[in-house]
Amino acid sequence: MGKREVRTVVVRKRMTVVLLVLTSAAICALLYYLAGKAYAGTSHPAGDLLGRIVRGGTTPSRGALLAALMPIIANMLLFIPWGFLMFVALDSPARPRSHAYLFTFLAGLLFAVAMSVWQVFLPTRVTSPIDALANAAGALAGAMGGHLRKQVRVQFEY
Repeated sequence: MGKREVRTVVVRKRMTVVLLVLTSAAICALLYYLAGKAYAGTSHPAGDLLGRIVRGGTTPSRGALLAALMPIIANMLLFIPWGFLMFVALDSPARPRSHAYLFTFLAGLLFAVAMSVWQVFLPTRVTSPIDALANAAGALAGAMGGHLRKQVRVQFEY
């Protein structure tokens, strides 16, 4: 048996940008569809939990902690693919990698803030600054994944 051929899939920058636009549109559609369905009220579950801990010094149950953290985790997970694609679109040999990270984080934060402002005009408004920060953190995590993609080589055996 000879040496197996290694196949490389090349995704052009234009396709990366198209995927980024489609991901952004999907996030906006998901936000519109789910607006007000996760939790209702004027405050964020994580903020409520933190306030109860600070005021009363009580230890939250696992269920309460999970319920408070789930919106944050969901917001981060929502933006990981977006951050990955934005980083890949911005990353180039001509630009320092730190700039690609910074631009990805700032663009993610700007996109998240724009979505939060948009939610103000939706009939069932549910948003907070914590959501925008969690979105930006997800974009940063996606950027890290975009950076790590160059160090990982996946080979499937058949």
